[in-house]
Amino acid sequence: MARRRGNHRSNTFLLVFAGCLLTTTPVWPHKAWGEASDFQHRLEAAIEQTKQELQQESERIDRENTARQTELTKATSAAYGLSGELVERRLIIARKQQELAHLRQQREALWTEQRQWEREEAEIASICRDVHRELSELARMLPASELRDEQDHQFAQLEKALDQADIRKAVSSTVALTASFLHEARTKAIYEAEIVDAHGKRQRAKLLRVGQSLFAYHIPSTGQTAVALSAPYEESGFRWQEALSADMQRSLVAVIEQNQSPDGLIWVPIDVTGRMTMTATLSNRTLVDRLRSGGVVMIPLALVAVCLALLIADRFLVLMRQGRHSLRFCDRVLRLCSQGQFEQAQQLAQDSQSVLSRTLAVCLTHRNSPPALLDDAIQETLLQEFPKLERFLPSIRMLSSVAPMLGLLGTVTGIIATFDVITVVGTGQPRLMAGGIAEALITTATGLAIAIPGLLAHSVLAGKVDSIIADTERFAATLSNLVKREQHTTANNRNRQSDVRETLD
Repeated sequence: MARRRGNHRSNTFLLVFAGCLLTTTPVWPHKAWGEASDFQHRLEAAIEQTKQELQQESERIDRENTARQTELTKATSAAYGLSGELVERRLIIARKQQELAHLRQQREALWTEQRQWEREEAEIASICRDVHRELSELARMLPASELRDEQDHQFAQLEKALDQADIRKAVSSTVALTASFLHEARTKAIYEAEIVDAHGKRQRAKLLRVGQSLFAYHIPSTGQTAVALSAPYEESGFRWQEALSADMQRSLVAVIEQNQSPDGLIWVPIDVTGRMTMTATLSNRTLVDRLRSGGVVMIPLALVAVCLALLIADRFLVLMRQGRHSLRFCDRVLRLCSQGQFEQAQQLAQDSQSVLSRTLAVCLTHRNSPPALLDDAIQETLLQEFPKLERFLPSIRMLSSVAPMLGLLGTVTGIIATFDVITVVGTGQPRLMAGGIAEALITTATGLAIAIPGLLAHSVLAGKVDSIIADTERFAATLSNLVKREQHTTANNRNRQSDVRETLD
């Protein structure tokens, strides 16, 4: 467009320049006039051509303007169309934004409902777990019923549903379990099942269940009859009690065997409170019954206790006799010796039967021997008498040490019996392990009860022996010194007499 306008301006400039040349051209001769006329003709032709070009250019410009106007009109109409479409799209966007806001509100509401449902689902799952725990604990505390296999299957289904977070199935299993235990609580049944009896042996027996208050079994082959009582000392579970009265046994057997009584009534013991335990029964057990529950190890423990008691009694009697009136006796002997009555002191020592008297008697018997021989005789006597005093003390100490080791052996055997029960019935019924645990504890307690008095007696006896030995050595040394002084005095007197005789001679 700019280029075309430049061409138009150049053509206009040529026309003006040509006009100026025509106006300024001088008058030439004829030849020159002809040339000028030709030039003018050419110039007019050029001007005409230029006008035509200008006309064509003007027409072309008009056509372009018309075309551009048409394009502008189309563009304007298109712009109006786009403007309307833009407004329409903005309106659509506004509606979509409103719908989006509404959907967000719905999503928030759904999230809130979902969180609420998750909380409720968690609460339901927690309730199901609590019910599962309580009912499984109840199942462990009660003896096996005729519904226990079905209940164990329902327990497994409930555990699987809880692990898979299947609340619907967990709720249905919980309801089924609760209904089963409620049915068991309000009905009675007589059935056969495999049990672990009161002695820890697995046997096939007939069982009687009255609700969940009475469980009893009867084994026709052995005649055993027992009822289930709560475990003593506030432990969980139950224990079979076979120590029943004859009337109670007959009543239970009649019910289990479904025998009719003449009057149509049979009295059976039912603990409706569920709090009756075996504490009273256990407290009435005798010492022999308790010791019998310790097992085979109680036999060597009893032998050790008897031997230890005999040895201790023997040593007490011997040492009491050896140490009796020792101070008074020694004072009399030393007093007689200090007065020079050695024969009477020797007779007094020989009449008494004790380690001290025998040692003093030997000392007085060798009173005329040289000091070295006197000391050797006293020492020899002490070496002969001391082993007699210490007799059986090593045996007492040995038996006192063996007793707790035998108790430990009983503990090990009791634990072995406990693990045997665990191998058979598992760890879910701790009441069945009571026999092995009782054996372990009773043997250990018995061993300690034997060892502690034995060690105390050994300490007392050893102290008594040391006291007698110390008194014997002390009084023997005192008498030896007294005898040696007497020998020295006698020797001096003899020397003086010999000196006097030599002087007189």
